[in-house]
Amino acid sequence: MQQKYALGMAVIVVIAVLVLTAARLIQGKLSVWKCFLICAVEGAMLVYLSIQSPLISVIWLPAFLVGMFMMFPFKMACVITAGFWLTLTYLGFLQLDVELALRSAMSSCLVMMLCAVIVKTYNDAIMVAENVAVKDPLTGALNRRTLVEQVELESERVSRYSQVCSIIMIDLDNFKTLNDKLGHGVGDEMLVGFVSLINEYTRRNDKLFRLGGDEFMLLLPGMNEENANIFVARIQNLVPSKLTMDSVSLGMSFGVCEITANTSVESLLEKADKALYENKNQRKQEK
Repeated sequence: MQQKYALGMAVIVVIAVLVLTAARLIQGKLSVWKCFLICAVEGAMLVYLSIQSPLISVIWLPAFLVGMFMMFPFKMACVITAGFWLTLTYLGFLQLDVELALRSAMSSCLVMMLCAVIVKTYNDAIMVAENVAVKDPLTGALNRRTLVEQVELESERVSRYSQVCSIIMIDLDNFKTLNDKLGHGVGDEMLVGFVSLINEYTRRNDKLFRLGGDEFMLLLPGMNEENANIFVARIQNLVPSKLTMDSVSLGMSFGVCEITANTSVESLLEKADKALYENKNQRKQEK
């Protein structure tokens, strides 16, 4: 009687935890420590059931495996489910008839593999959708939609934590000439090459945005206006030598503006745009 009571309580705990987990997941993601707590409780109950009543454990194992894939990141879920599957399968072979244990192992393994395939496919689809939403499809640079959000975020950091950050407006010179002379295909190739050049010389937390055509914006957290001017001037000198096709070389004009506290995004972009045209006019006069 006491054993039946303990088994009933274990089943109730498993069901309750699964229901609560599903309800919480509908509201949003669970924290990591909550995921591990749920995993520990459910896993302990299943191990107990597999020792006391293996058939009940066999019934609830697939639901447990599905739940782990819902809660944990993909790679972590694969490791956790594989570990529990091996443990519970081993206990099943100790307690059950060989044929029944084998069928249970195969069915639960199939559930685990199907979950892995579905979750991986879903994650890949989400990643593609996110990339399409935030990145320029030609160059891979961030698009205009994310520019205001990122500038506002850095502006808040500057205001709240007294950090420094600069934005650089970039315009490619001779791009129209190159397009007209060699075609849009070559022009697209040059844009891709320019973005690759920028990525080669920038840091991991720097962000490059394509505003449209041959206009770009570079966000440099942790860099003041003076250092940003020195930094981008080096890239400006590299562009003609790196991006040349049939005697037509791209040039680069830029305008730097340091983000200051309590300054609107529109004002910052206007300052950077004004600095860009000053740089462009200065370069024309030098020629």
